[in-house]
Amino acid sequence: MRRFAAACALAALSWAGAATPAHASPQDVFGYGGRTQGLAMTGTAYAEGYEAIFANPAGLASERRRGLVLGFGGGGYHLTIDGEREPITPARGMYIGFELPLPFGDFLEDRLTFGGAFFTPAEALLRGRVSFPAVPQFTVVDRAQVIGLMVGLGIDLHGLVDGLQVGVGVNALANTFGSLDVELDETNAFSSVVELQLLAAFSPIVGVRYTQDEWGVGVTYRHESVANLDLEIRTSDLPIEVPVLTVGGIAQYDPSTILVEGYWRPNPDVMLVVNLTTRLWNFYPGAQIATTEMGRNAPAPGFSPRPSPRAAIEGGWADPLWDLRLRGGYAFEPTPAPPARMAAQRDQNGDPVPDEIVPMRVLDSHRHILTAGLGFTLKLGDEGETLQLDAFGQVHVMQDRTHVIGRTDGASPMVTGGYMLYGGWTLGVHF
Repeated sequence: MRRFAAACALAALSWAGAATPAHASPQDVFGYGGRTQGLAMTGTAYAEGYEAIFANPAGLASERRRGLVLGFGGGGYHLTIDGEREPITPARGMYIGFELPLPFGDFLEDRLTFGGAFFTPAEALLRGRVSFPAVPQFTVVDRAQVIGLMVGLGIDLHGLVDGLQVGVGVNALANTFGSLDVELDETNAFSSVVELQLLAAFSPIVGVRYTQDEWGVGVTYRHESVANLDLEIRTSDLPIEVPVLTVGGIAQYDPSTILVEGYWRPNPDVMLVVNLTTRLWNFYPGAQIATTEMGRNAPAPGFSPRPSPRAAIEGGWADPLWDLRLRGGYAFEPTPAPPARMAAQRDQNGDPVPDEIVPMRVLDSHRHILTAGLGFTLKLGDEGETLQLDAFGQVHVMQDRTHVIGRTDGASPMVTGGYMLYGGWTLGVHF
């Protein structure tokens, strides 16, 4: 019994100071779709079909054929602290997408297209890790091992305002709530019962775009995507009183994002794209929840909103039987996170406690992203049937950054850097 009580006390002390790095969707880190990921994660003004659900669901309305797409994406991380590599598991998984024009008549004829876009990780549907704020952790980029479920509807307003399209979509998540009840039975043996519930949470995506033969513009808003984990550990029938322990936090977090984009075609075979993506990281509350009524929250993350400029180009050759496209782009992702620092813990109300200063080693750096891709379309029939293969690759270079505090208290400043590689392919049929 003494050992059990000591274990509970140790768990309470440990979890009270812990923080859960937020893991976000791979599409928020790398983009989504075989075409747009090769074009610097753009697509707000030009994306069509299944990949438009994430970039701008209004683009679904341009697809008047049924389609099914399968693919795979994956890569590797080489992130370093003082020259030593940090073990981080990157995203690897399967892409699944579809488009389905809705066969309504009269006023709704050729106006509505429904679609779905999914990412299924190869290793885990959702991965969360609990770490102390003092433990070095790449919170911003270490957040791509999670399932992605998105559906959307595109609406074409041709005849009213030719070239104008609007769209709505949702990103579905699962909040996990549960309890672990531990009790002592008649034979003085411990028994436990675990109950878990998954409650769906939906994050809206809305967009509008206006396109003409040679140019187009688009605007998208994606609301923040949050998945919470909340597990209560309760004890009963013990000779000592053990407080209820709450284990959890934010298991997944994508910040609210505003995207503005335009493209121009100087000729039918070339497209130039410029994009400004702004993630509202200032609303990120931090991942931790208090473990006990007496526990402290981690220091405020202190994240800031940062606009990300992007530019891309696509060009190629067309033939009556096939079409080949080459793609490339550049994106600059400024970090929303301040350098590692000493910061005050927070009380239950979220207010800082000035005399409780702890290390806060949330690490991140500016990223320079180079992308490339190709697309090959084979025409299969006289009624628009096609087979389309898209491939893409990305290099994310982490700019070296010096943090005032080191790995341990009193150590020299810490330097972070490294790179990430990501690539994949998609194969789709349209008919």
